[in-house]
Amino acid sequence: MACAETAQGPLAGASDAWASAPDPTPSSIALPRSATWAGYAEVLHLSTVTPTPFNSRGHQPEQQVDIRVNDVARANYVALVTDTVFPDGSLLAELSHSGSGNSYIMRKIAGVWSYLELDPTGAVLASGAPPLCAACHAQAPADFVFGLPRSP
Repeated sequence: MACAETAQGPLAGASDAWASAPDPTPSSIALPRSATWAGYAEVLHLSTVTPTPFNSRGHQPEQQVDIRVNDVARANYVALVTDTVFPDGSLLAELSHSGSGNSYIMRKIAGVWSYLELDPTGAVLASGAPPLCAACHAQAPADFVFGLPRSP
């Protein structure tokens, strides 16, 4: 879940689409602040797949994050390689480690990924397929998923 380039070149599937994405349309991103997303408590209880928090450069501004995935997606995520395909029901979450930044969720339903951006309380800031999310994740090497940062 990263959309930035490293000094050694892009991470596996990394993208810089965020730098040149089209302006978001009101129907895809401008949502009024709402109550906490119904699945937020479940996501907070998923175990992490990251041994330690890491600096996510894909979602701006950079922040320390933990990655959490549900049981449906876990095996595919930890063994992620090019062309991995996630099953329906997969849920991937990049959560702010500090609890003060935004969090990002991907859910696959009927073969299609949808995206959620949540504020620190779990309220939905954007959902569906906002152009920025879709453009960046379309460049991922494995079913719209980037995976964890690789060590140099």
